[in-house]
Amino acid sequence: MKKANNKPILQTSKLVTYDTFRSNDKNLILSNLNKLNDWINNKSSFKEIEETGIFKALSELIDRYNQQQEQQVENNEYTEIIILLVKFLKNLSVKETETNEILRSLDYIHRLELILNNSYDGDLLNDSSTTIECLRKCAPYSVRKVGVGEYSEQTGQFQWMIEMKQLHFDEVFVGWRVWEAGIGFGKWVLENKQIFQGKEVLELGSGLGVAGFMAGLICKSVLMTDYTPKLVSALKDNLKTNSRIPEIKKSCTVQALDWVNDKAPKPFHYDIVIGSEVIYDEKIVDHLANIIHQSLTPNGIFYSTAATVRRGIPEFIHSMKSRGYTVNCTEFPKRFMPDTKFDTHFFEIYRNKNK
Repeated sequence: MKKANNKPILQTSKLVTYDTFRSNDKNLILSNLNKLNDWINNKSSFKEIEETGIFKALSELIDRYNQQQEQQVENNEYTEIIILLVKFLKNLSVKETETNEILRSLDYIHRLELILNNSYDGDLLNDSSTTIECLRKCAPYSVRKVGVGEYSEQTGQFQWMIEMKQLHFDEVFVGWRVWEAGIGFGKWVLENKQIFQGKEVLELGSGLGVAGFMAGLICKSVLMTDYTPKLVSALKDNLKTNSRIPEIKKSCTVQALDWVNDKAPKPFHYDIVIGSEVIYDEKIVDHLANIIHQSLTPNGIFYSTAATVRRGIPEFIHSMKSRGYTVNCTEFPKRFMPDTKFDTHFFEIYRNKNK
């Protein structure tokens, strides 16, 4: 197999590779960024750029710039590089190709927001804003892809790419799209695979499935649930799409579950119950607490996240404690959801040992 830095992305003898952007040669970096911008303006297919695996190295350039700005280190030469780099990202993102999914999955939105906070250059601010807008664009009925696992610079691909067909707000309200909260929670699950490997898991409020699919990559089984017929149907379709991934095909199933009217799918059966942003209404948190209680084994654990602005959090904690559970509520690490304006609670809830 040829090394990645032997791959040309242009139909010439010149090369653009990820290690180029880790060099200390400013002129070499600028030359290659100009080359990329020229390439974008003259190409209709962007697969070749994706295959270079350059996007992690480019993100490191942005990180270095942001660190310098935060430390108030003047470096005009580096600013010149970042201006041209963000111009490339803008020219790329406005094309709305699959490379946007790579940029989103590598947290480029957060990195560009830091540029907005730290920079005073007009062109840099405008190009950063345009890129962020393109990456945040979320059209009804579009397919959202999320890169999961390691990003390979040799292939330009993630270990897994999960796909979810989105709906329309008028059909299922907030459940219509893939939210960053679900992606962030799924990342936490994968980072803590020692907790989940070999476990039978029930997911509440699965939505379109992103967190459940990510859990399915490492768990023995994941029953993904939601309650509106339209959302459950979409969840089943998304499972069918992602069943091309053997781990998901083996572990994930879908079932309708109404916390108010239904009993637990398998009483006192699940090692772990999970749910991202399922605490949102004080009127139903007691039903949520009840379904969690009915579902967990005596040694089972409930893991969840909820933005601090959600209604019903104190009531939910009271409902779980009244059923004999210990509730640990801590701050969810920002690195899992850098592109969010709210702080997030992380819940770890388990039965009191004397109950």
